[in-house]
Amino acid sequence: MNQYSRRYELKDKAKDTLGGNYGTLILGSFLFSLAICLVVFIFGFAYFLSVVASLYSGTGHSIIAYRIFQIGLGAGLILSGFLNLGITFLSLKLACGQPGNYMDIFYGFRRDTFFKALLLTIIRLAFGYICCQPFIYFGSAYVQSPGSRFLWMTLLAGAVGLSIYIPAALALDITYFLLLDFPDKKAAGIIQDSFRLIKGSRIRLFSLQLSFIPLRLLCLLTLGVGSLWLEPYIHMTNTLFYLDLINPKNS
Repeated sequence: MNQYSRRYELKDKAKDTLGGNYGTLILGSFLFSLAICLVVFIFGFAYFLSVVASLYSGTGHSIIAYRIFQIGLGAGLILSGFLNLGITFLSLKLACGQPGNYMDIFYGFRRDTFFKALLLTIIRLAFGYICCQPFIYFGSAYVQSPGSRFLWMTLLAGAVGLSIYIPAALALDITYFLLLDFPDKKAAGIIQDSFRLIKGSRIRLFSLQLSFIPLRLLCLLTLGVGSLWLEPYIHMTNTLFYLDLINPKNS
C-alpha cells in the first residue's frame, strides 16, 4: 500500500531543501514576475494613457489601445506558461540535490520543449476560458438587467464552472513536471498521464494549495514583498508533492 507524505511533512521538507537555495529561487521568481509585468506594461501603456485622457475629455478610451492591451494580457498568460515550466525545472533540480541557476526559468524556450510547452499552456488557458464563460455571460446579463433570475443563473454557472475546472486544473498542474520527466512524450500523452497520476490525490493537492492562503493574505500586508519568499516556498512544496506522488513510500 502506498503511503504518501503528509502536508506538514512536505512543507517541512520544502523549508529544509530551500536552505542555501532560497536566493536562487527568489531571483528566479522575481524575474518571472518582472517579465510578466513588463509585457503587460508595454502592451497596456497606451490604453492607460487613453483612460487617463478620457477622464479629462469625456470622450471615452481608445478601442484600439484596449484591443492591444487585451493582446498583451494574452501574451502575458502564454509567457507565464513558459516561465512556469522554467520555475518547475529549477525547483526539480534543487529538490533532487542538483545545482540550479536563476536563468533556468527560461528553460521552456528551448527548442526541444518550446512547442509542447506552448501547446500545454494553450490547453490550460483554453480550458479555464471555457469554464468561466457561462459565469461571465450571465454575470454581464445580471449587470445590465438586475434580477433574481440572472443572479441565480450567475451563481449556478460559477458553481458548475468551478466544479469542472478545479478537478481538471489539479491534474493539469502536474503536466509541466511530466513534460520534464518524459520529454519524448506527446502533449496528449502527458495530459492523459497527469489525470491518471493525480487520481485519488486531488484532495491532498487541493488542501495543500489552500493551506497557503493565510500566508498569501499576509503578503498583502507587505504590499507583495513577502511573495518573494512565499512563492519559492510554494514552488518547492508543489515539487516535493509531485516527487512524493510518483515515488510514494510503501507500507
